[in-house]
Amino acid sequence: MILTNRWLSPGRFLVLGFAAVILLGTILLLLPISANPGVTIQPVDALFTSTSAVCVTGLIAIDTADHFSVFGRTVVALLIQIGGLGITSIGVTFILLAGKKIGLRERILVKEALNLDTLKGIVQLVKSVMLVTLSFEFVGMALSYIVFSQDYPPLSALGISAFHSIAAFNNSGFDILGGYQNLIPYRDNVLLNLTTCGLIIFGGLGFYVIREILHKRSLRNLSMNTKIVLTMTVSLLAIGTVLLKLTDDVTWLGAFFQSTSARTAGFSTYALGDFT
Repeated sequence: MILTNRWLSPGRFLVLGFAAVILLGTILLLLPISANPGVTIQPVDALFTSTSAVCVTGLIAIDTADHFSVFGRTVVALLIQIGGLGITSIGVTFILLAGKKIGLRERILVKEALNLDTLKGIVQLVKSVMLVTLSFEFVGMALSYIVFSQDYPPLSALGISAFHSIAAFNNSGFDILGGYQNLIPYRDNVLLNLTTCGLIIFGGLGFYVIREILHKRSLRNLSMNTKIVLTMTVSLLAIGTVLLKLTDDVTWLGAFFQSTSARTAGFSTYALGDFT
């Protein structure tokens, strides 16, 4: 059981849960195995990185690739995934994988965490969230691998692609290309740019909007909330793209990417200091 103490209300559990994940992430990132050879990770940097990953913020104090080993980068990727999916969804998934049943208090916790109106169908909902998330990330990883495999050995390209797909779908902005360069070396790569934008957009839309789009056969049948979300998303992307193209020396692809990423993701194919 996730909740066994009456004092541990859903709200308190969520706060303590995220704090615990951040603390655990900090400890793991401080382990010698998490750092590249010859690199020492300072506690404040580990804490900052862990917090940024769990909160899918994308801010960094130290470059992820230059300082963290494969193990450390894996920890960061897992923290991003936990932060994006939510600790409750992850917890329920592990309980289901263990073959145990989800009790009433756990269902209430999920209801509060996902801001639901009913307890009905919560377990199936969590399963659907996991399936949609992993499906998008797998497709994103496969498409990204086509690009990264041209510049990196197969295993390294696979790891970079997996990390990038997780980071993009969860709108976190982390990258592991090194040198604080983000995606600048790939600013003209159409496949990677559009793949990343697709992951960012669908990840930002959220599960409920995606589910409704997949299940409704006509745009007319979409709920008002979904129509508003889609209208605002398209409008902001279009306006941002046009304004960036007209005011700065960037390609249409670059303008679209920056317009997409600037909303929540934090990736960049141009140095922000170069913009007017």
